[in-house]
Amino acid sequence: MKYYDFIYLTNTPSFYKLNLCNEIAKEHSLLLVLYGYGSEAVNKELKGNSHFCFDYYFLHTGDAHKRNIGTTFWRLLKLMRRVKGRKIIFAGWMAPEYNAYAFLSPRSKNVMVCESSILDVSFAGLAGWVKKRIINRMGAALPSGKPHAELFHSIGFKGNLHITGSVGIFNKGTRQPNRRPHQPLRYLYVGRLVEAKNIGLLVEEFNRNGKPMTIVGNGVLEQTLKQQARDNIAFLGFVENEKLGNIYQEHDVFILPSQYEPWGLVVEEALYWGLPVIASNKVGSATDMVEDLHTGCMFQLGSIDELHKAITHMEESYTEYKAQVLQIDWLKRDREQVEAYISLI
Repeated sequence: MKYYDFIYLTNTPSFYKLNLCNEIAKEHSLLLVLYGYGSEAVNKELKGNSHFCFDYYFLHTGDAHKRNIGTTFWRLLKLMRRVKGRKIIFAGWMAPEYNAYAFLSPRSKNVMVCESSILDVSFAGLAGWVKKRIINRMGAALPSGKPHAELFHSIGFKGNLHITGSVGIFNKGTRQPNRRPHQPLRYLYVGRLVEAKNIGLLVEEFNRNGKPMTIVGNGVLEQTLKQQARDNIAFLGFVENEKLGNIYQEHDVFILPSQYEPWGLVVEEALYWGLPVIASNKVGSATDMVEDLHTGCMFQLGSIDELHKAITHMEESYTEYKAQVLQIDWLKRDREQVEAYISLI
């Protein structure tokens, strides 16, 4: 029998989650349990990595979407007979095998990490009833930001809430904070090229305004978007996260126009590298990281005119937003995120 302060049940080894677990594990023992690799986030190969302070265990080692849920649940039960945790952390409610285990684990031990928010979750119908049952098996919750905490308030959650301020710790590097902005301003998008990211709206707007726009990422819409885009829009394809710093710093404004974005870690990355942000009102991190910190502006999803107004406002207020971006204390934010977890013990 092995004992841990935290047993963290999650999906895939996204780099920002690994960074966070490593910081927590410098002070408290942690076992990270995963069920494969996936394309939803940038995953880091764990095999052979020895520099992490935490232990990890794969219930399934291949494509997370091709796992057999019954098999991974059985493996989870076998694992949990061999380990004990003071707190069991559940990454949301999307994994059926983890949801089932929440009803076997004492409620006082259960903690939910929640990247979803009141902006994108419905509790209507049978599915909503099931979500409520799962959430109410938790003794505490770790919502990412204010809209995420509001999700728990909306159903009368009785447990403790500890807002983390993020979904993990992203990679950081050497910055050039005093770099002068380009004239005209250069705009940037980083992420997958899929319908939910609403990149078609960006292409339509920048085809119209002629401003410099760079799109980083790949996905099913890549060829269609390239065919629609004019010469002022550049496509760089997929770029490894560790190499994005230079690209961010070659631009002036970051835009995330998503139709659906539970958090949006790229907003934090862009701010770290010195870029004010324009985000749709469906981006989960926009309230905490953009609106509250006055580091950019939000636009109402659904109208290209609203995006156009946001770009005009950004250009008029760029100096003010840039100054606020440079005031963010990233060491403090990372420490507060780690302490949100440690406070559970």
